[in-house]
Amino acid sequence: MHISRREFFRYCTVCAAALGLNNTTLKQLKAALESDGAPTVIWLHGSGCQGDSVSFLNLFLDAPAVGHVDTKDVLLNNVNLAYHTVVMASAGDTAVTMAQQAKRKGGYVLVCEGGVATAFGGKACNVMTVNGVEKTYRDMVLELGANAIAVLNVGTCSSFGGIPAAGPNPTGVISVQEALTAGGVTGPAIINIPGCPAHPDWVAWVVVQLILGNIPELDDYSRPIALYINDVHENCPRNPNFHNTVKATTFGEDGKCLEDLGCRGPGTHADCPLRGWNKGPIPAFGEGQYIRANWCVDSNGMCLGCVEPDFPGGDFYT
Repeated sequence: MHISRREFFRYCTVCAAALGLNNTTLKQLKAALESDGAPTVIWLHGSGCQGDSVSFLNLFLDAPAVGHVDTKDVLLNNVNLAYHTVVMASAGDTAVTMAQQAKRKGGYVLVCEGGVATAFGGKACNVMTVNGVEKTYRDMVLELGANAIAVLNVGTCSSFGGIPAAGPNPTGVISVQEALTAGGVTGPAIINIPGCPAHPDWVAWVVVQLILGNIPELDDYSRPIALYINDVHENCPRNPNFHNTVKATTFGEDGKCLEDLGCRGPGTHADCPLRGWNKGPIPAFGEGQYIRANWCVDSNGMCLGCVEPDFPGGDFYT
């Protein structure tokens, strides 16, 4: 199924609040799409589970404005996706040629998913063959990052190392930003969108900003402040200080605060309690307000702090 730029704009209009768009920015987005202003995207996969791609692939499912569509339709027809091993039809030399053509043309956004393996010369993570030469993820991050207008790190693995970088870390995984710095690449804007996985709305929000030609204001960890300013605990409906609930002493106690059981909500900055995850409206914190149905704490799970640089913390295997 194909989706037009007009249909993509209709989706953004319906989901304007989730994407942080007002009347002015919607007009700017419409003009950018009509002028073929969408950036070219090269999307690489490194050390990770590709869960961020899976999360993002669900973004446009059952969108009320355009019906049942998928992210492949939007990317291929609206964001000029040049390379993505999951959704592109071509493979092998043909796929690599498309990435190389986009590189030579310039003006592209590099999206990185997964941490960068550095041990064994980076050969623990080979991603493509160029003219008969095996290229590691680290090679391509440095090569493509040097000429990108922006490097967008989707997920905690590419943003901070995440689970692949947790001890004992035999492949020496580091974040994309660390790899670029070590490789002397300083030109492109680097935007981290952490999460395990990253919320698809967060990725879409940044993509829309790039279509508009904007680089969002970033915090000390290169995260968009607009997305990562809210403290999870302060906005949690189970917070005893604001919602008159009590603290849980065992797991499975509906509606009770999980802080004493190890919840990392305090000190974790993301809008999960406000935005929610998955499709389906449920009442939020005020009459007439709605968010996506469910998030970790509503499922009686703790916040694991997956958007923070120290996730998962310590030795992951003990």
